[in-house]
Amino acid sequence: MNIRKFILLAAGAALLLTGCAASAPKNAADGQAWSEDWITVGNRLGIEAPEGLSLLENKDILAAEGLYYATWTKGGSVPYENDDGDTVDLYDAQLYLVAGESRSAEKAEDNTETWLAAARERYDVVSEETITCNGQEYTLLTYTIAKESSPYVRGVSAFGCYNTESVCAELTCVADFGEDLKPILTGFLDGCHYAAG
Repeated sequence: MNIRKFILLAAGAALLLTGCAASAPKNAADGQAWSEDWITVGNRLGIEAPEGLSLLENKDILAAEGLYYATWTKGGSVPYENDDGDTVDLYDAQLYLVAGESRSAEKAEDNTETWLAAARERYDVVSEETITCNGQEYTLLTYTIAKESSPYVRGVSAFGCYNTESVCAELTCVADFGEDLKPILTGFLDGCHYAAG
């Protein structure tokens, strides 16, 4: 999936927020004290440095609208010309995270359902299941990617909602990436901490 298209979809589903950055939370919903070592995505999501993944970027792409984006990579990279004609680094596997902060739990649930429906339409879904990682429930899709325009051939995505936070984590890979994607993604999600409250 072209991440720019996904971000535009996510932006359309996000509600307007104030855009003011909040101070770091004191505690996570899982009972842990909020750690300075966690990678903060937005104002309410802290992520332990994931094993085997390297942080590529962490952006407040539409912070005023409550939308945040980060991506991690795994393996080597080669130059690749994308749909826009730009040459970019194509990694063996890449994990994309989009977090939306809403004013209400209902709107966060709506965002999550919108993102999930879009993924079901775009991918050839092989399986769908409910998983729990670090006490948080997610809908997990495993799929293949049939689009000729995509350099990635398979992936796994998780969609979840905690309080007013909606999250989509998507891990995709090239054809010769030999590792099982589900343990990589669930390991990442086990290191995700939502702010208490």
